[in-house]
Amino acid sequence: MQTGNHQNKVWRGITQVPGNVEAGIPTVIKWIEKKEVVATELACSLAGQALKLQIPVGSIVLAEPGDLPTLPDRVIQNNPKSVICYGSELQWPDDLQARPVASSGIENLVWDSLCKTAQGPNGAAWDELVTNEDRHHENVVFDGKKWWLIDHERSLETVAQVMQRFTEQTSKQKILNAQAKQNRLLREVLNRRPTDHNMNKLPKSWERMQQRLRWLASSSEKWKTSIPEVDSVLMMTSHYLWSIDLRLPTLALHLQKRMISPNNKLQWDSLS
Repeated sequence: MQTGNHQNKVWRGITQVPGNVEAGIPTVIKWIEKKEVVATELACSLAGQALKLQIPVGSIVLAEPGDLPTLPDRVIQNNPKSVICYGSELQWPDDLQARPVASSGIENLVWDSLCKTAQGPNGAAWDELVTNEDRHHENVVFDGKKWWLIDHERSLETVAQVMQRFTEQTSKQKILNAQAKQNRLLREVLNRRPTDHNMNKLPKSWERMQQRLRWLASSSEKWKTSIPEVDSVLMMTSHYLWSIDLRLPTLALHLQKRMISPNNKLQWDSLS
């Protein structure tokens, strides 16, 4: 079932691990043309869980074209048997009701509700870590108890730019220095709770969990399937995970810079 208005094609469905006889998992399935963006989404989901953030469990989904209505004909012609998509575990019973719509009143309500919870500051620091400049009130989801951060397509774009030279020191320095032009969630948190957000304490707290992240990044280097297209996405996912691990010790400095002028779009990508 196709759902919502999105930049990419999005459906709801049931996914299952091949050979698994257990019940399938309700999943939001998103077709993304650029496979490095599929890798970005998957890496952000994995890293977010390693840091105990509210980001839905992600997966690579191999879907039959016939199960994806409105998929472009050129994609079906090039992928007659299966199409690589990104899957995100469904976190709301009816996204047409639970997901916010375009309205200034609803937008303000979403920011107010989100920023009052721990997920507001956590999400703001997370967006700074992964250089996500595309957080808005329609890519957070409330499941009735908790807020979830979804859609990380515009994260870690510097990594994509240096993917072929990932191990070079100059590439690593670019990844370390990268900053998104804006951090909308951080700005909303500072506006609504300027004195008790405690964002400055998060980097040290997350660094205590860095071994989990590092183990995940190391393990991802060994992930292999018999499908070359999937293995390519997994290889890129590993690079993105290592990039998040690389950036974590610099997060405190990035946050400090951002909080000095949260309302201004940053025009540089250097920590100097």
